[in-house]
Amino acid sequence: MIPVVNMPPGMSATIAEEALHRTLAELCRGGSWEGVVRGLAWRVVSTGAREPRSIESLTEAAEAIFVSLIDEALYAVEHVVDQTWHEFLELRPDDQKGALAAACLDALEESIHLIAAAGDHVVEALLAGASQAA
Repeated sequence: MIPVVNMPPGMSATIAEEALHRTLAELCRGGSWEGVVRGLAWRVVSTGAREPRSIESLTEAAEAIFVSLIDEALYAVEHVVDQTWHEFLELRPDDQKGALAAACLDALEESIHLIAAAGDHVVEALLAGASQAA
């Protein structure tokens, strides 16, 4: 029987946070995540679903939704880190460095996927809200 090697305490959360931070930093392209959220609000305005003068309220709503989704993403990415760590070590029990590298890579990939999905979800939610307000 292969002994179970757990990741050091707190490491999966740290890896998940770093992956999400890196993904958000790349998304921001030198700007701020608030700018990204404002851009999502402008996507809704550009469809004609809302008036440009509503950009402030749309941005506030977009921010609330986006922050909530990022919080959820943190837990999902952390789960991926733990899962990858254990799956890797099942195949190569003596390769903790490899397991760590695999976990970091999977965390980044999952972060990219979840952040993109969060942006799409924000726009969809704002458009749904706009159609209900109309």
